[in-house]
Amino acid sequence: MNKWWWLLLITLCWSCAGFAIFNSRHHQSTHIPTPDNINRIVSTAPSLTEILFALGLGDKIVGVTLQCNYPPAAAKKPKLGTFWQPNIEAVIAARPDLVITLGFDRQRNIAHRLKRIGYKCLTVNIEKVGDFFDAVEKIGTATDSRQQADELVSSIRKKLDNLSSLAGTGGKVRVLYVVQREPLRVAGRDTFVNEMIELAGGENAIAPTVHKYPPIASEQVYACNADVIIEAAMGQKEISGQQAGALRYWSRFKNTPAVINERIYVIDGDTVSRLGPRLYEGIETIARCLRPELFENKK
Repeated sequence: MNKWWWLLLITLCWSCAGFAIFNSRHHQSTHIPTPDNINRIVSTAPSLTEILFALGLGDKIVGVTLQCNYPPAAAKKPKLGTFWQPNIEAVIAARPDLVITLGFDRQRNIAHRLKRIGYKCLTVNIEKVGDFFDAVEKIGTATDSRQQADELVSSIRKKLDNLSSLAGTGGKVRVLYVVQREPLRVAGRDTFVNEMIELAGGENAIAPTVHKYPPIASEQVYACNADVIIEAAMGQKEISGQQAGALRYWSRFKNTPAVINERIYVIDGDTVSRLGPRLYEGIETIARCLRPELFENKK
């Protein structure tokens, strides 16, 4: 699970939107470049790449990071370093008209260096759900795709409103969202994962903590009295294998409601951990774990 933890940390930073662990809000650039002659775009994060594709700009993307794997066409784009450390020489070689980065230090510094030598850059911060909608609108403005951005935001908000009406019936389901088993680490309340849990009709079983993704001991597992335990897998192919391991691992906590009622779920981490256009899909995935009966007539 340690490998997944580090990948998830990166994803939560990107997002996303793991990404979430950098306090970059105060460093975010508010300048939006003019959308003139934007035909070659570089994206430095998976969530940003997904936004660009969702806005119909896939053909204009000339470079992404190694972690950009969705939609499938993103995996075929030239790789210009990692999310954590974009290769500035490779970015320059791609001859971009616009480079889009996130607001944490390393990417912000890359953007600063590129601006100094004359490249257009847009830096956005995506740490919470509201940040995602704001980022879509800024990217839409910078790429002359504001209508598409408005439509995307409106569509996702409408779906979330419908889900809220559906999942809002009944009491809150207490959720323990696990990002790592060894050592045990969970999503705290000051995270976008917590927002997704609440939008899905649940509440975080973990009390407020100092750390966003705190380590917890066995005593805290029992104390949180979770109705549902959710783990994120490293991809769709890993889910079945990790599900079996999860059942074995959590069986030791025999008095926990989630274990007693066999409500332990492993879900696709990419869908939930990226604050991108699949935001609704991620929240619905959580909602299906909390109240599966509400989705019996939906595929």
